[in-house]
Amino acid sequence: MQTLPADRPLRIAAIVLLLATGVFTGAQLAKTAPLIGWYVEAVGMTLVEAGWVTALIGIFVALAALPAGFAIARMGPQRAFVVAAAIIVPGGLVLAATTEPGLIFIARMIEGLGYVVLCVGLPSLLTAISPPAWRGPVLAIWSGFVPLGYAVSDVLAGLIVPAFGAQSYLLVVVLLFAALALASNIVLRWLTGVPADAAPAAAGASGVFSLPILLVAFAFGAFVLQSVALFTFMPTFAAVPGTLLIAPAMVALATPIGNALAGVLVAGRTARFIVLLALAAFVVTTIAAHFAFVAGGPLAASWGAVAMAVASGVVASALFAVIPFLVSRPQAIPAAIGLVSQAGGLATLASPPLAAFIIERAGWTGHGWFLGLTGLVGAAVLVPLIAAGKRRAP
Repeated sequence: MQTLPADRPLRIAAIVLLLATGVFTGAQLAKTAPLIGWYVEAVGMTLVEAGWVTALIGIFVALAALPAGFAIARMGPQRAFVVAAAIIVPGGLVLAATTEPGLIFIARMIEGLGYVVLCVGLPSLLTAISPPAWRGPVLAIWSGFVPLGYAVSDVLAGLIVPAFGAQSYLLVVVLLFAALALASNIVLRWLTGVPADAAPAAAGASGVFSLPILLVAFAFGAFVLQSVALFTFMPTFAAVPGTLLIAPAMVALATPIGNALAGVLVAGRTARFIVLLALAAFVVTTIAAHFAFVAGGPLAASWGAVAMAVASGVVASALFAVIPFLVSRPQAIPAAIGLVSQAGGLATLASPPLAAFIIERAGWTGHGWFLGLTGLVGAAVLVPLIAAGKRRAP
């Protein structure tokens, strides 16, 4: 559906607000990470319990992203967005108000229910309100919502916690999310009409479990397995004398550069180009992993780590951007995003223990080979998708 000229500024405003809401969705996942020490010292949790406070939301994605995708396909992404925001805000308010461990876990479970719907519903809604030519770039930018969410939460924690305390910081994070979600919903209601492919549709597997979508899901799982292993153990690697010339946080912040780069590169491109971009970026991660962990030397390791982070951003963006081009019907997009997200959620759970096992047995060199091999697997999985051809829009 082509948008009317008068509708274009309003539609752009809706997309920008939804992308900003996505960043603060990522911040809901990340906001407890800077507070692990506070949960241990002030709340009285063990370190393991504090770790579960941070990890609990990820479990919801690993277990429920695909069912959430089918539910969103039935109810429509705009309605799902409103429902998810209405779930996550009360959970966030309870989390900010309590220091009782039992209530903290209940609040995180409530947030997890809303978060998993937002992870699938927001990109589905962005796809629905974006003209076909915008969908690739918009989804490419969206895919950086987790690293940007971590960056935002770290900045806010540094500004608020020392002066006003941990609970004030948690309250600010959830209130900013609520304000953006409300503003997004108001602008969405002002639009001249949501495209037909945003309308509720009967749920079903048609177009979701097709080979192209399954390959994208497998490739995304390989990406998450690789990137989570990289960023989880980067601080540990940096603690070894003479390994890195830059702080691990600077490596993580290079990822949105890749997201932005991919957003520019996929604009107006075909499915074949987007697949080739993801494949090439996977290959770059393999080469960069060798310089970061195998070749040796702090200069090579620093440049290799940054290059790997940027390439990882390109991979994630390209994989999300190509989804609308590969489904057989637009109504299948939410479930397809759910399948891809669930593959990433399962890889998120598997990656840290697997990488830790490899590091213990084979050291940092073995870790580098593991990261490189994972990148090659991701690239190989995408080879059959090159035949997607010159299709430009679903």
